[in-house]
Amino acid sequence: MKKIRLIQLFLVIVLFTLSSPVFSQLQRNFPPDSKLGKLTAVSFPQFTIDGQQIIMPAGGQIRGVDNLIILPSVANYIGIVRYQLDIMGNLHRVWILTPDEVKAAEREGLQIPAPKKRFFFF
Repeated sequence: MKKIRLIQLFLVIVLFTLSSPVFSQLQRNFPPDSKLGKLTAVSFPQFTIDGQQIIMPAGGQIRGVDNLIILPSVANYIGIVRYQLDIMGNLHRVWILTPDEVKAAEREGLQIPAPKKRFFFF
């Protein structure tokens, strides 16, 4: 009886440890051919990254900061992303970056896209 209690206690401790927030904060690894860009407009299936319109075909994925898939048809994010193109030049995958991932990209030597200046004439 004591052995069963001890095993149950051990399992509870292991499950509690594995469900800790530390394990959900693991660093994401991006493919080496992914690029850094600024997503400025989303109108599925057309996306605008760094002022260039790119189409996302069926099967494309957008991953949020929590690394969960966001449906491209309901994506409404504007900001810095990492993205990957397929062999046809279409948008294959998009990762929405956290502020820490943007800083890590700067340390890698990737250039963060600057906001474009707009001129208004009255």
